[in-house]
Amino acid sequence: MDNPFRYGSVVSGDHFTGREKELATLEMEMRSGQNVVIISPRRHGKTSLVFRAIDRLRRQGMLVAYFDMMAAPTKELLADGLADALYSGLGGVKDRALNRVREFFGRVSISPTVTLNPDGSQTFGVASSARDRETDAILKRLFELPEQVARDGRKVAVVLDEFQEAPALDPHLPALVRSVWQMQQNVSHVFLGSKRHMMTRLFTETNEPMFRMALPLVLGPISASNFANYIRERFVSTGIAIEDDAVKLILEITACHPGDTQELAHFTWALAATEKIPATRELVGRALVQVIQAEDSRYTILWDRLSPHQRLMLTALLGSGGASSIYSEAYRRRYRLGAPSSVNRSLTALMNSDLVEESPPGQYRIPDPFFRDWLSRLTKVGAGSVPPSIM
Repeated sequence: MDNPFRYGSVVSGDHFTGREKELATLEMEMRSGQNVVIISPRRHGKTSLVFRAIDRLRRQGMLVAYFDMMAAPTKELLADGLADALYSGLGGVKDRALNRVREFFGRVSISPTVTLNPDGSQTFGVASSARDRETDAILKRLFELPEQVARDGRKVAVVLDEFQEAPALDPHLPALVRSVWQMQQNVSHVFLGSKRHMMTRLFTETNEPMFRMALPLVLGPISASNFANYIRERFVSTGIAIEDDAVKLILEITACHPGDTQELAHFTWALAATEKIPATRELVGRALVQVIQAEDSRYTILWDRLSPHQRLMLTALLGSGGASSIYSEAYRRRYRLGAPSSVNRSLTALMNSDLVEESPPGQYRIPDPFFRDWLSRLTKVGAGSVPPSIM
């Protein structure tokens, strides 16, 4: 019997739930040619939402190109991957848009590379020996291509995932994107990324080139009632019962966070199926232990990469259950955090890594419930306690 809950990957079909309003909004904006940036905490289903929208829009005849910038560690590879994404997403064997793509490749100063795949399809790219200046010119022409395709009367969208990688590839890349795409009237550009803090800065700070470039679409937690119904239905569909108190406990632990809820429900269902018993609160507790064990290696790597003061900062937030008085002398003395400048440096680094979030404004907390549990077991610190010195 297959586990009805999935986590850690893009979900679709019956695994996709609770985003009907956001999906309708995203589809409408993309059809209208509106630029959109999706901003949300980690594992809130941004990519799953976008893929769902892309699938539905393509069935309506819209041309959509998708590219994950995490797959491009250099600008040359970005040009290569973007060329293939545009060729695949904006062209078709019997479509005039394909001719636009071919015409583009015929006009660039560097010949494209064409790879014949085992299934007979072609992968397009650009020569890897291109110099920086030539690569910038090719990227500019690639960014111009969607508008040229849209002139044939087709609705066109381009989706760039993990866009926070753009400044790391080249600090001037976001400005290049804006300079071209702000002039395109017939194309929707969608941006998303896994590092909310960096994405928020790129699109909301006045000194950033992407400032007000796109309409923010914020994904929050899925409502408890929607998620509760979803969990019950998924259990029932496999013939396994789950008590209402167990559903309630899952959502209390995860605070209705989409990825975390799917993960805890996955382990809870697996235990119930293995032991052939209904899912109870006690079973959810045992499933939580299994989740922490499964995530141990990842959390250990995260912890090892932190500075001693960053570790102390996390244990302070854990001990206080989150704080708004983090810079106050009383708070710093209680949790042995030292000078305000040290607090600021560690807090900034932790927020950039999405290990800490500011929500609501001025209130800092560790958002990952499993990491909080893992950290509590490691440091023996609970809410309201003073962490041991680990400097």
